[in-house]
Amino acid sequence: MIVRKFVSAVAFVLAMFGASAVARADELQNQVLAVARAARSDTHSFRRNLTIERTGAARKVFSEQYDPRRPAAQQWTLVSVDGRAPTAQEIEQSRKAKRGPVPSYGQLADWFGAPASRSEHGPGYVLYRFARLPAGALKIGSHDASPDTQAEALVNTKGTQPFVEQIRFVSNKGFSMMLVASIKSMAITGRYRMLPDGLVVPADSSSDMAGSLLGKSGQMRTSATYSDFQKVR
Repeated sequence: MIVRKFVSAVAFVLAMFGASAVARADELQNQVLAVARAARSDTHSFRRNLTIERTGAARKVFSEQYDPRRPAAQQWTLVSVDGRAPTAQEIEQSRKAKRGPVPSYGQLADWFGAPASRSEHGPGYVLYRFARLPAGALKIGSHDASPDTQAEALVNTKGTQPFVEQIRFVSNKGFSMMLVASIKSMAITGRYRMLPDGLVVPADSSSDMAGSLLGKSGQMRTSATYSDFQKVR
């Protein structure tokens, strides 16, 4: 029950969002989009470490292994919980947990092409600001938070292949979920890095949400790090 609850709570953060890209991208955006659209989530295995902290609950740390060569239902394996081997019950609960899409640089293509303002951000960096995300880009349960979420994307232009190094989403309006939860504020940050083979992959992500559940106020912070990428296809 514990694993399923925590994994479900942060699934939307780790999934890295999806939507239909809007036209009117500039030249640099088009270069980034071309690379993102060609990216796949099934070329490398990797390790993901999750840390969840929330009001009134103990801090939890989960380590998972992703391997795209396995059957779909077995691609995620729970490796440890709070630094110890998981119990049989925790493994089963993790296996049954509802998950979003595998985190991938390719999912940026679903929203990065939307209209944005552009500015230089120091040597070798360009910053794009989006007043709002395209419809469907950031869904939390059945709620579409996209129209009320501002975004920034920092593009690294130092090498021959530009890529988005960091994204940040900030909500500017609260919302309710399933009549029992209310989110007052939300901020999500994600970073990417380029592997030696030229593939851009997730590096880490974090979220900070404040609100209430059944009338009780609280806060939840999550963070995820990605490592041990191994090419398998």
